[in-house]
Amino acid sequence: MKKQKPYWEMTTRELAQATKQFDDPNYDPPAVKPTAKQLAQLKRWKRKASAGRSNLILSLDQELIRRADEYAASHGIPLSELVSNALLRLMRKKSA
Repeated sequence: MKKQKPYWEMTTRELAQATKQFDDPNYDPPAVKPTAKQLAQLKRWKRKASAGRSNLILSLDQELIRRADEYAASHGIPLSELVSNALLRLMRKKSA
């Protein structure tokens, strides 16, 4: 197999040909398993992120939970972040 030229040395036509597969909106590259080193790093990050957090059990109306969960999902944030942000905003408002 012929070695491919580095992208920065390609002409416009060569670059377009080499990257043609990425133009397809249905392109779905195969997932690559993380290495052991990457998994260890992820575990360290998760431990560090959760160090200052606590679990809390609340009783809320099921409809409110459903709506809040849908809102969080549609905005791409975890439900816990939505609740945290809402509490912080409310406390700032009350203390002003």
